Amino acid sequence: MKIDKELTVYQVKVIDEKIKVIDYGKVSAGFPSPAEDFVDRKLSLDDRYLQHPESTFIVIVGGLSMANEYDLDDVLVIRSDLTPHHNDDVIVSVNNSDYTLKRFDFKQNKLIALNPSYNDSIQLNADDEVKIMGVVTVQIKERRKV
Repeated sequence: MKIDKELTVYQVKVIDEKIKVIDYGKVSAGFPSPAEDFVDRKLSLDDRYLQHPESTFIVIVGGLSMANEYDLDDVLVIRSDLTPHHNDDVIVSVNNSDYTLKRFDFKQNKLIALNPSYNDSIQLNADDEVKIMGVVTVQIKERRKV
């Protein structure tokens, strides 16, 4: 489902059984531990990131107003059952505009674009109709092969 020119949304649905990957533990920035060679844990990405499928959406970033924190094609997990707090990143529509990704500045009642080249921060007024689709809970960046 496309909600505007910059975001594509996918609803999470539970189908069939879970896929689990091998969890090798945390990666060290120093010397690896030989004991890690014997770890036999499994990690389910849906158990970790998609615990509430009925209120979870996947969004693909398609614009640059939130660069450098969010890049084109970043995958975002959005939860619609969470209440946004100060400095949360949200998918939001103001006065029936297209939904967009912005940082929520609760203290100044403002939606902020993080890219300094964009001047599309939004000051919220008492008479504005604000619809928040959800809060960003996970950001996935893919390394691109050149």
